[in-house]
Amino acid sequence: MTARDTGGALLRIADFGFRAVEAALVVVLAAMVVLVFSNVVMRYVFDSGITVTDELSRMMFVWISFVGAISVARRGEHLGVDLLTATLSPAGKRVCRIIADIGIVLCSTILANGAFTQTVANMSNIAPVSGIPTGITYAAPFLAGMGIGVIALFDLFGALLSSGVAESGDQP
Repeated sequence: MTARDTGGALLRIADFGFRAVEAALVVVLAAMVVLVFSNVVMRYVFDSGITVTDELSRMMFVWISFVGAISVARRGEHLGVDLLTATLSPAGKRVCRIIADIGIVLCSTILANGAFTQTVANMSNIAPVSGIPTGITYAAPFLAGMGIGVIALFDLFGALLSSGVAESGDQP
């Protein structure tokens, strides 16, 4: 097996993993919608409610947001302004890509470090209704910081090793 075959196999595995993550996001979003809708119906029709809905839906929303950010980063679909870089030469675009990737790696490291600290600090704090440790909520930005940082690091290596500039939206 050659290095190209190994790289292709790893890329297929990564693509499968990201498709699985996106499917999980859909399931969590559907569960959150059903939970909140059911609670609204219970409140207005039956004059009762599901007490755990607020805490669970808040945690689900945080997880959807941060894990979704990893998926969007993988596809290179975050909002961006290319007013300046569109006018640059290929070498200038490559330099800007390298600078941006370094900035993303640094910011992701800061995010992951702070979120890890909060996760550890809040694992002993228990949510009052659900009984779930609140540190689980802080694990989402930790995962996002790690995931986006790794994606940016691979993109940085690609930018450093390539002789040209990848087209807009091309991600490793």
